[in-house]
Amino acid sequence: MDEAYRIQVLRDYVVYCVESKDARVTKFHYKYMPYSRKQSTIDLINRAKKRKILFEPRILCLQDTEAELVEYQNIPLIDLYEQKRNDPNVYYVMALAGAYSLIYFKKGKRNLTFTACTLPSIPALIHFDEIDPTKYGKGKLPEMHKPENWDELDWKIYKERRDPLKSSVEIGEKLGISYQTVLTRFRKILQDCQIWIPFFPKGYDNYVPYVLSLKTEYELGLVSELKKLDRSNYIYKIDDTLILTLFFDRRLEINSFLRLEKKGVIHDLRVSFPLSHDNVLEW
Repeated sequence: MDEAYRIQVLRDYVVYCVESKDARVTKFHYKYMPYSRKQSTIDLINRAKKRKILFEPRILCLQDTEAELVEYQNIPLIDLYEQKRNDPNVYYVMALAGAYSLIYFKKGKRNLTFTACTLPSIPALIHFDEIDPTKYGKGKLPEMHKPENWDELDWKIYKERRDPLKSSVEIGEKLGISYQTVLTRFRKILQDCQIWIPFFPKGYDNYVPYVLSLKTEYELGLVSELKKLDRSNYIYKIDDTLILTLFFDRRLEINSFLRLEKKGVIHDLRVSFPLSHDNVLEW
């Protein structure tokens, strides 16, 4: 079977994880039967993770998160970056070059109201230079709310089972509760969460990442257009500003967003690119 078929199977697995909120490869195999042997499906997905075509799935619930962008200050902010990396209240930090020197997300007063990893199209329906959010009309992204009905135990289980494949027995032993309690609570938790599983058909290291901040009246249209590309991209909304981590095939593709700014579709565009990043705590 050729590479195109393997990539399609991998994309089908990503769709299955996101839509069913179930990352078990065995369940996926028996539902879609991409190969006659279950082990062939397992081997394909394991190889894809090693090649960074896929990443391990994680469940994500948007907590009270404060995001901050630190403007460029002529020199890399290495000391601040290391400080944030070692801060137990920081979920994620990225050192940048360009308009900003640093972006980080921490526990605090909520200004992060939306986040998503786009589910790509295979094959791609458009390229970056064909993005046109205006065809959908104006529209703002909905705010993602923190779950109101979770208790302390729910949050403990969420923290321990960000990996949806982690054993309920193992978590139960760690928290001193039964595996059945973990499983029952986890099913409830999943209803308020999304599955975050990035997909990069050429392998993550073969793309050129950029971090863009911008404002637009066409937020929904822009996200819809990004879903037509053949690789994942990350979207965050901080107050009225979108932060996009985009994965280009080549650097010149940034011109597609410069053209959108020139047309007035987006404004306040600021461009950076990552130097280093680290997960300090998982969201």
